[in-house]
Amino acid sequence: MMSVSKIEVASEDNGKGEYRAPAAEKVLDILEFMAGQPDGLTQTEISTGLGRSIHEIYRILLLLEKRGYLVRTRSDRIRLSLKLFELAHMHPPVNRLIERALPIMRDLAANTDQSCHLAVLDDVKVMIALQVDSPLPMRYSVALGSRFPVMETSSGAVLLAGQPIQEREAAIARIVDSGDAYGSRQEIEERFTKIGELGYEMHASLVVDACINISLPVCDHTGLVIAALTVPFLPQKQARFDREEVLKKTIEAAGRISAALGAPERLL
Repeated sequence: MMSVSKIEVASEDNGKGEYRAPAAEKVLDILEFMAGQPDGLTQTEISTGLGRSIHEIYRILLLLEKRGYLVRTRSDRIRLSLKLFELAHMHPPVNRLIERALPIMRDLAANTDQSCHLAVLDDVKVMIALQVDSPLPMRYSVALGSRFPVMETSSGAVLLAGQPIQEREAAIARIVDSGDAYGSRQEIEERFTKIGELGYEMHASLVVDACINISLPVCDHTGLVIAALTVPFLPQKQARFDREEVLKKTIEAAGRISAALGAPERLL
């Protein structure tokens, strides 16, 4: 089998001057196929789904995992990482999520006097994908691309609470093992239950004193929670709105972003 570090170039195809690169095609086939598999797949399931033998894709899977495009869960399932998402942030235009969220988040910041950010899951951490600052001189800001342990943040708790049960259970096990649980397994489950009942989390920040995180899930067209919209509410004299009013406006903003992504109406 040819090394996956090389690209095979075939002769001209159909006399049109078009060249094929079989190894590159396999890489793209895998990435495009895995993009529609949020729960991950086993190596055998990937092979079956692509209609290729395990022998054909084995070394490519290893290379993609080594380069950080694929990650392997404790249950030995393989899923797409956020590396492509990160690369999109290094080169405009940014992806659909950011394009839809940005104007809504700008409105939210202007109409609440609070900063806000959008976070996504990256295994058992959250990554800040978008940050909009408060219009006030004193503000809370999180650096774009920053990563935090999931349970350290309301964004992470809301994101994880909205994941399919098997993925959530596997993630909780890894979090507990890592020592970043910020509570017992039972306390984590109770936190998720409360988020499920309320549809959001309003929780004192574990990082910044006097800051109250208000976090809402953002759903895509399939109804899957793909991001969390969070306002780190910082009370100050110049702010025109109290926490309850900010909560109401954040709920509305999260609903608008989800609607812009085509989320089912029953979720809005």
